Amino acid sequence: MDPSLHKHYHDEEFDPKGLVDTYFCDENFPLIDESVGFPLKKLHETFSSGRVRGDTLIDISSGPAVYQLLSASDIFKEIIVIEFSDPSIQELEKWLKNDPETPDWSYAAKALCDLEGNREEWQVKEDKVRRVVKQVVKWDVSKDKPLDPVVLPQVDCVISFWCLHLISKDKEAYRSNLRKFASLLKIGGHLLLFGVLNGTYYMIGEHKFFSLTFDEKFLREALRDAGYVIEHMDVLPSRKGCDLVDGEHLVYVIARKEREV
Repeated sequence: MDPSLHKHYHDEEFDPKGLVDTYFCDENFPLIDESVGFPLKKLHETFSSGRVRGDTLIDISSGPAVYQLLSASDIFKEIIVIEFSDPSIQELEKWLKNDPETPDWSYAAKALCDLEGNREEWQVKEDKVRRVVKQVVKWDVSKDKPLDPVVLPQVDCVISFWCLHLISKDKEAYRSNLRKFASLLKIGGHLLLFGVLNGTYYMIGEHKFFSLTFDEKFLREALRDAGYVIEHMDVLPSRKGCDLVDGEHLVYVIARKEREV
């Protein structure tokens, strides 16, 4: 199937609960170690090392995901969440209000507590995320100023979690979005970027969605051109244990904003 015919992340048919239930909350998902275990481990290592700290973090991630904030909530006093679709925002706001009908994140929360050596604290972790998330803001991909009319202060850290390759329809859009993410960071602030290399699609239910194809070389060049310095990069081959996704590698980047572009 021609990738140009795939649906896009912010389409009205996007099912945010289906996304997180399939990829992040089901411990029987064949690639759960990649979609949940890998990022939890990397964020735990990053934050526990002390190399990334600050007062305020912006999260720009896939759907109403929250497990990437479990470690961050121990470090940052305030978290601002940016989302791309109204259904995802609605689902996230329900979770923040402790609505029982939202996805069950206990698998991820318990997995992080195992890494930290205290499995009994997983509900405390979730409640802390609810307390430190202060704002949920929409990013309109159709606008040059996607947060308009909202104006946010520059922050210490941005997490971009499995989303940049989904919202960018081509490589120029990817570069542009990296620059927009950088505009949210203070000089010296960090971007923590999770993505997929050389993927073309992912499935939600019966719908096939677009994923931008690019390699490590392109990613390194795009980050440099957007004003970042790469401090660390992990590239992990995917086990490709199911046909719901087709990415060749997972990638995690710690990049410091060095200059305004």
